[in-house]
Amino acid sequence: MISACILAGGRATRLGGRTKPLVAIDGATILERQLAVLAPRVGELLIAIAPGAAPLPVPPGLRVRFVEDAAEGAGPLGGIAAALAASANPWLLVVAGDLPRLHGDLVDLLIAACAADLDAVAPRVRGLPEPLLACYATSALPAAQARLAAGRRKTSGLLTDERLRVRWLDEPALRAADPDLTSFSDIDTPADLAGLTGA
Repeated sequence: MISACILAGGRATRLGGRTKPLVAIDGATILERQLAVLAPRVGELLIAIAPGAAPLPVPPGLRVRFVEDAAEGAGPLGGIAAALAASANPWLLVVAGDLPRLHGDLVDLLIAACAADLDAVAPRVRGLPEPLLACYATSALPAAQARLAAGRRKTSGLLTDERLRVRWLDEPALRAADPDLTSFSDIDTPADLAGLTGA
């Protein structure tokens, strides 16, 4: 069984400080859209928030556990570390909180690729790692904590850490599940949001 964590602790400075998961697109927030995809596929739902932040509103009847990022200002890696430490399952699917077009078939592909002899399963798009829509085993926690302690907060660096055994999923496999790779379309700016009208 696998847990899932939505990373919701970002400051969204380029989006005017708005809480990205609560941005509504066509009548549903990004958080609601993501939870609808994740809830039937995982055994536990986590949401990582900034230390001291208020929990986000979730749909009634849905069991969600909030965890605080491992350190203030640690970025997504802090959320990943906190969620790995809190996970009730040996694997954790990490999802950035600004991905409104999360595709269920892509999530299924990532989960199916997890195996006992791995520490992570991650997509690679245009040759670059996608650490914020990836699966991490709890065995990756020591490496994440060590990188945070050393001030090495770049999230993609965790996937290239020599301590981790990573299975990469490249574009042909990803496109078989999500032909236009819309799962990776994030919202960083007002222009990104405007481009998602009708998402």
